[in-house]
Amino acid sequence: MMDDELNQQFTRRLKKLRGHWLHILEAACGCALVALIVSLFLPKIYRATTYVLVSESKIGAASKDTAALQLVTLPTFTPFVDNDALISESLKKFLLDGPPYNLNVDKFRRRDYLDVRIPKSTRLLEVNVEFPDPRLAADLANAFAQGAIEFNDRMNNKDTKDTQDFLKRQLDAAVDNLNRAAAQQVKVQEEARIEDLEGELTTLLAERGKLSGKLGQLRLDLAQDHSKATSLREALAGEPQTILLKKSITTDRFLEIAAEKLNPQGPPLSMIEESPNKNREEIQRDFVNATVSSAAESAGVQAATDRLDRMNKEITRLITNLATVRSRVANAAQDYALASDAVKNASHEYQTASVTVSSKSQDMKQIAPALIPERPVRPSILLNTALGFLLGALISAAIYYLAIQNRLELTRENPFVDEEDEVVTLRRS
Repeated sequence: MMDDELNQQFTRRLKKLRGHWLHILEAACGCALVALIVSLFLPKIYRATTYVLVSESKIGAASKDTAALQLVTLPTFTPFVDNDALISESLKKFLLDGPPYNLNVDKFRRRDYLDVRIPKSTRLLEVNVEFPDPRLAADLANAFAQGAIEFNDRMNNKDTKDTQDFLKRQLDAAVDNLNRAAAQQVKVQEEARIEDLEGELTTLLAERGKLSGKLGQLRLDLAQDHSKATSLREALAGEPQTILLKKSITTDRFLEIAAEKLNPQGPPLSMIEESPNKNREEIQRDFVNATVSSAAESAGVQAATDRLDRMNKEITRLITNLATVRSRVANAAQDYALASDAVKNASHEYQTASVTVSSKSQDMKQIAPALIPERPVRPSILLNTALGFLLGALISAAIYYLAIQNRLELTRENPFVDEEDEVVTLRRS
């Protein structure tokens, strides 16, 4: 029951409110007129838009994940356009820091003249400048875009210069190291005297070969003489020192005649003669010669052996020294080769520094430069007029509705007051 009563009251109020539609329309038209006049007198704001493309460098080999990485890091390029230094420079360039605008960076930002956006799924920076002057709006948008591109180029050039300076220092250090390695190599080669050592070693090896041959021959002769001396010693032991010879006197005609005269009837006379054993003497001489030769050969073998030992020690020393010297020369040559390779690598890196840095940098290019806008984006006269009309209608309707509700409450409190008369009075007023 209460809901029905409330609905009836609300319906009656709406009917009474429809009776004031002309006044509501007049109020709405008045507000629309005010909005139109205000919109006509508000300063016009023009919007100029340009785009900056952020892409990988065309110099050098690009990475496979460069495109995906750019989409992730694209917001980091927004400060290239939207930064205080570039805004201040542009304000001074176009004399906006003086009359009639008297702008500074803080005022420029508070009035939201600059807006930088990143369109979805693109590698573009959208630069929007809203300004009362259409030409200045376009000039500012292009200036911000070009300023960002120039800043990126300066940063890339600085990176290239820093990289070249660093690589130049590395190249100079590598050249100094190469010079030291070359000087050390020459010094080691001069001190090594490899040719002299090799010549001395060759001479000693030749002498050792000859001495080894002589030593072998001496040992062979010594063995032969020692064996001969032993044989002669045994033969000498079996030979008598003297030989007894029985000699007939008939061999001498004179002695035979004398013997016949002395003893004509006796047997023939003979005599015994003792003489040195010539065979033993010959063996003795051979034995002495063999013994002397054996002693001489033994002394020669000992001397040759001592000399050969000294030569072997000298050869060992020369070989060790030669190996050490060759190792030092090889190390010096290796150090020189490494230093030379380091110079080549450093020189190549220094020469390709700009390409290396450029291949890892990002290029920024302005596409679709901002043109002078022909129509302002604010204020929107039609939209403002429509909003003024709607706002006026709502406000006036609310006022009449509250007035009707207030009058109904007064009627309940004073039942002798004719509601219709009150409404007529309200209309006249």
